[in-house]
Amino acid sequence: MKTTKFFALSALVAMFLLVSSFSTFAAKPEMTPAQHIQKMIKESIKYPEQAVKSCCQGSVDVIFKVDEDGKINIVKTFSTDEDVVKMVKDQLAGICCKGIKTPYNEHYKVTITFKLIG
Repeated sequence: MKTTKFFALSALVAMFLLVSSFSTFAAKPEMTPAQHIQKMIKESIKYPEQAVKSCCQGSVDVIFKVDEDGKINIVKTFSTDEDVVKMVKDQLAGICCKGIKTPYNEHYKVTITFKLIG
């Protein structure tokens, strides 16, 4: 009787270990190159102090490519305010995406908005 209980308990423990070894933890999905670039731009773009003082506001749609050196090459911009376009171009020129493997000749689009609150 003791042997039967021992084997039953052993089988139960073995089954628990087997099932728990098959369970997987949700792995964080790998970020795509576009997501990496978007994150880098979001963290790097700042509202210029001079633009805040002069109440310069607006949005810019930027279409760009990233070259093999990680430099952002702007292909086209869309905005009604040339001052905002200049602010965005100046800041994007300082961002380096080196280390992010981007497909050759891939175009990306980002919208950057400068808006004063209050």
